[in-house]
Amino acid sequence: MNNGNIMEIKELKKGFDNGRIKALNGINLEIKKGEFVSIIGPSGSGKSTLLNMMGALDSADEGSILVAGKDLTHTKDLSEFRSKEIGFIFQLHNLIPNLSVLENVTIPMYGNGYNSKQMDVRAMNLLKYVNLQDKASRKPTELSGGERQRVAIARALVNKPSIILADEPTGSLDSKNGHMVLENLKELHEKENVTLIMVTHDMNVAAMAERTINVLDGKVQN
Repeated sequence: MNNGNIMEIKELKKGFDNGRIKALNGINLEIKKGEFVSIIGPSGSGKSTLLNMMGALDSADEGSILVAGKDLTHTKDLSEFRSKEIGFIFQLHNLIPNLSVLENVTIPMYGNGYNSKQMDVRAMNLLKYVNLQDKASRKPTELSGGERQRVAIARALVNKPSIILADEPTGSLDSKNGHMVLENLKELHEKENVTLIMVTHDMNVAAMAERTINVLDGKVQN
């Protein structure tokens, strides 16, 4: 890892259905620490597969991927790396419906050396950050879509990750809530100097990033 890069990807390939579907077909990419990048491309272009690779959720068939100094292609158990270095925000937020908002935010902290009081304090501070402290005891089903996505942002931040990966974070929201979530993410990037990588198919959303990477047919387009 050099030149201030937090991520270096070389000739990354990934196929599905015994190689018949080539999701990634030789991706080369460098992302600097603290950068805000959007990845765009049509459905089926490989952008979500690429994001999964960056977050150590899937393994490559060929090529190399270095993230925060870790070689993801040659490491067997990546769960600890994921929990410490990566924060995930998904389109459908993936909150657990029978837990409270506060409990949902604390989940990634289990097993990382925090006691229950420390977890509650950290989670509540993050709920204040996304302006949802008054909803801490509610269930996710009692919140609006935009509020649920802001809870997901708080949860993604709870272990102080160096990288936030957001997959279509506004995809299921109306324009008002979508704008609010994007402003949260932009403010987070500016204040915390966290590396923010966001997959989207919306050019207006992509334009908020410092750099846009276009993926087509499993390759980065220049």
